[in-house]
Amino acid sequence: MRKKAYHHGNLREALLQSARETLASDGIEALSLRAVAKRTGVSATALYSHFKDKQELLTRLAARGFDELAVEMEREQARAERGESAGGLVALARGYVAFATHNPALFQLMFGPAPGEVLAEPHLQQAGARAYGLLEADVAKRMESLGMPEQTPVATAGAWALVHGLSSLLNDGRISAKKLGLPDDAALTEQVCGLLDIG
Repeated sequence: MRKKAYHHGNLREALLQSARETLASDGIEALSLRAVAKRTGVSATALYSHFKDKQELLTRLAARGFDELAVEMEREQARAERGESAGGLVALARGYVAFATHNPALFQLMFGPAPGEVLAEPHLQQAGARAYGLLEADVAKRMESLGMPEQTPVATAGAWALVHGLSSLLNDGRISAKKLGLPDDAALTEQVCGLLDIG
């Protein structure tokens, strides 16, 4: 499959997919250019025509993760607008937590320490701003309705801390929806956000 993609000129995509699979199965420590090339079925030299080093590969992976995070949040937001689920921050939080718990290794790469200060890359910061902007827009509406628009930056940071912290705790096994008597992570997310009156 990968070699077929390579012959059709999609080697870059095949390499990114191999890198993501290696990240998910073996962790960031095992993610090397040599391992990715081997998994893809190409020589290491072929890989260098698409990524100059491991840092660039990790950066591209993380940027893709932020794009997918935003898409998941927007999907939940759309469901809420159709009346299929709770809306507001609860919907965005549900999408955030769903992405994080379904992609724990990628989530860790996106937000954790990475070789070469990957997260300092400008285009990666832009990718991350999309998801954060969704939270900010929703919080801004609420702060405006409360007559406290000047509190939007701090309130947005608090909302992000909530959903990110919940995601991290779930991924680390520190809390469990079932142990708390809830059916799944989506229900836990809704309960947490609801109790704090930010939904």
